[in-house]
Amino acid sequence: MSSSENEVIDSIELNRGDAGLGFNIRGGSDLPHIEGDTGIFVTKIRENGGASKDGRLKEGDKIIEINGHDLNNITHNSAVSLFVNAGDEVRLKVVHDAERDALAKKESTTFRNSSPSNYMPLIAIAGILVIGYFVYRRLRR
Repeated sequence: MSSSENEVIDSIELNRGDAGLGFNIRGGSDLPHIEGDTGIFVTKIRENGGASKDGRLKEGDKIIEINGHDLNNITHNSAVSLFVNAGDEVRLKVVHDAERDALAKKESTTFRNSSPSNYMPLIAIAGILVIGYFVYRRLRR
C-alpha cells in the first residue's frame, strides 16, 4: 500500500446489509479517474447503503485497501470484483478528500510548468505583427 507522507489513512468497517455497500467507484490502472492517479475513488454514496448508514465514507475519498487487498495499480474490473465478493463485513482503508487533493496537486503542477518560455512563440508572433503594422503604416504614407 502506497501513500504520501501527508495522507491520513482511515479504517472503516461497513456492513453490506440488504441495500449493499451503497457506493460507486471509478478509477483503476486501466481507467484512471484522475490523470496520473490510478487509484480507486468513491464517486457516489447511495441512500440506505452501508456507507450512507455509517456516514464516514464520502464522495471523493480514495479507497486504498479492501479486506487486506491493496488497491494500488489494480484494474477497475478487479477492484469491482473485490467489492462484489467482499462479504457482509467489509474493512476499508481510505484517504479522505483524495480526489480534491489530487486535482489541486495536478492544477498546481500545471501552473508551475507554464513558465514564460512556454509563451515565447506567442510573444514572437505578436512582435512580428506589431512590426508589420508599423511597416504597413509607414509605406502607406
